Order: sequence, then structure tokens, then C-alpha cells
Amino acid sequence: MMTKYDLAIIGSGPCGYVAGIRAAQLGLKTCIFEKDRIGGVCLNWGCIPTKAFSASANALYNIERASEFGIDVKSFDLDFTKVYERKEKIVKKLSMGVETLLKARKLDIIKENAEIRSPAVVKTANLEIETKNILIAAGSIPFELPGLFFDHTDILSSTDILELKTIPKSLIIVGGGVIGCEFASIFRTFGAEITIIEAMPQLLPNEDEEIARKIEQLFKKRGIKVLINTKIDKIDKGDKALIAVGRSPNSKALGLEALGIECNKGWIRVDESFRTNVNNVYAAGDIKGGMLLAHVASREGIVAVEHMAGSIQAIDYNAVPSCIFTNPEIASVGLNEKAAKNKGMEVKVRKFLFSAIGKAHVLGETDGFIKLVTDAKNDKILGCQIIGPHATELIAEISVCVQFGITSEKLASVIHAHPTLSEIICEVSEAMHNKAIHSL
Repeated sequence: MMTKYDLAIIGSGPCGYVAGIRAAQLGLKTCIFEKDRIGGVCLNWGCIPTKAFSASANALYNIERASEFGIDVKSFDLDFTKVYERKEKIVKKLSMGVETLLKARKLDIIKENAEIRSPAVVKTANLEIETKNILIAAGSIPFELPGLFFDHTDILSSTDILELKTIPKSLIIVGGGVIGCEFASIFRTFGAEITIIEAMPQLLPNEDEEIARKIEQLFKKRGIKVLINTKIDKIDKGDKALIAVGRSPNSKALGLEALGIECNKGWIRVDESFRTNVNNVYAAGDIKGGMLLAHVASREGIVAVEHMAGSIQAIDYNAVPSCIFTNPEIASVGLNEKAAKNKGMEVKVRKFLFSAIGKAHVLGETDGFIKLVTDAKNDKILGCQIIGPHATELIAEISVCVQFGITSEKLASVIHAHPTLSEIICEVSEAMHNKAIHSL
């Protein structure tokens, strides 16, 4: 006799495990299929381990400039083995934490490959389960370039590079998007010679042009070689190269074709509630394409599960923040100036420099700026772009503004603590009305 569930989830990444917990909160008997590590790509081979490396790189950066703060560091060494071990320890701890959360909610974890046999049946090599609903949250995998296929030794994926036990003397990074720029920043700090090759006219093609120019300038200042408008079709033997040109849907071997689930090049088509064209089968997170971000995947999983339970929600993707953990950090939300104008909107744009913020000087991190974009007709905040210290934390405040249609005038009236980096948000809001205090 088959075990019966209200919901079967395929994948335990940010979409799958969050959806599973919400399902349990709603009283749905739920199981999660996971063929590899609990937590998926983000926790094991993406967001968390990358940021662990980034934290080590930032610590090294601060030691190298300790003299600026009146501290004479006699000697220090980078022990990359310990950097790697720290990363692994963090990943293991968080993965175990997620598994504990799932088990505490009485979710069944099935550590096998899953195949969907029908809208009501999911099968593995060893069992079959019956379910009322299915959520496909299988995520994505690194995209391979023709002629530059991963050999996992010299030609590396973003997964491979996190498993390196030594720092390469030199590293070619093919792709100047988020992943490429983050690893360029990290491994340059670790001492590697870095070359970034980007086919588009700018680094970070989806970001504001001025932000892209600034990070390129700062990268070059750090000795990173940047080649834009450049393509590459081969890597010389012996060179190490990271291929970071996007991701592909992890949709093979799930049984989608036999089930008749509509896809576009492997990305599953869904509606606003994340329903596929097959009744009772949902898909959310990276597997459906769009914004391939962990926090987006988590929210999509919640919306999908709550739809199964009878609640209708919608996601405002325009209010989703995007964060890039380079040095300095980059963050954005909503529309940039070019995107807004392309929509035919009349906008006002103001910029404010971190060099005018006291806390930035205290930290010794004055490079960068904030740009605020508002609707010229009603002053509502349309978007914001930041490059500078702690940009990934600062952007949250503007995300709230975009989500709820707050005006720059209202934002300017909020008292921000001094001395903090967040004062730059107040200053740029005041600048929108020619009232900024700390600018000429």
C-alpha cells in the first residue's frame, strides 16, 4: 500500500524546504525528495559557501589595511585550508539546521531521485507515494558553454571552484555577471591573478550602467583585468577557468515530458500561482526561470503552497532586491533610470556619494554612491541602486519603499541614526527635493 500525502516536494533548496515548512504549518502531510544534500544549491554550493569565502576575503582585506586604523600587524598568513574548512563547517551546520526544522515539523525526507509518474504519483527506485499535490523545486545547474565543457579540473563550474583546496595562481573568469564578479573579487583578495571576460558591453549587464562602470574601475584599480565585448572559445591547457555564464534548469529525468508539462528549453511554464498546465502540479524557484535568487525561490514556494490551501497571493517582483557581494557591495531594487525611461516614464534621479557620509570615513570605505529613481509626477520611489559599504543591507529599506509606494519626501522625513551608513538614504531622498544637507 502506497503512503499518501497532501504534498510531495521535489528538491530541498530555498524553495522546497521553505514550502515544506509552510505546508506543515497549514496542516498538510508533506514529504520532500532530495537526492543530494538538504538545503540545495544555495546552502551547499551557492549563496552560503560563497559568502563564507567572501567573509574570509573581507577579513584579509581589513588586515592588509590595518595600518590605516593605527594597527601595526607584524605578520600574517592566509591559510586557505582553514578558509575551506570554515566554509564546510558553516554549510554543514546550516544544512543540519534545515533538516532539524523539517523533522520537527514531521516532514518525511526521502533521500532518493524522484520521478513524477502522474499528477498523483511520485516514484523512486525503491518506493512510490501517492499525493494530492506536487511541487517541483528542483532548482538549476551551471550552464555549460559549447567548446568549454566542464572538466572539473581546469575548466570549472561555480560548484567546482568552491571545492578548490588551493588558490590558483591565475584564474580566467568567463562571464562578468553576478557569479563571475563575486568570485573575481574573492579570489583577487586571496592573491590570484584575475581576468574577467564578458561578451556584453559592460560587467553586470542587468545592473545600472553607472554602477557597472564603477565596479569595473574599482576592479581594475585592484589589478583585475577586465575584457568587455569579448568572446572566448577555448582555454589554453593548464590555465584554470571559471565558466560563469548563467544557469540551466535542473529538469531532466523528472518525467516532465511524459506528464505533458509545458516547458521552454527546460524551464517549466507556470501561472502567477506557480501552477503548471497539469492539474495539481506546481513548480517554483529556479526551475521556472525568471529571477534566480534564493529569497525569490522561498517566497514562490510559500505562495504555491498557500494557493494549494486556498489562499491567493501575488509576488511583486519589482520590489525584490538583488545583492552582489563584491568588494564593495552592490545592491539594487526596482527600476533603474534606463529601465524606467524605456517604459516611457518621466523620472527624477538623484545620486549621493558615500564620501559625504561620516560613518563611511570611520570605516575607511568611502568609494561608491547611491542612486534614487522616482516618478517625476507623484514622487513615488521606483527604484534604487547602491555600490558601497554594506549596500546589501541598506537596500532593504528601499525595497519596503518600492513595495508600498512610498514617496521620497516621506522617506526624507524619517530620522536616520547618526553616525550610520543609512544616513545616505535620507540624504539622497532630501537631494530629490534639493534639500540635501551634506552636499554642495
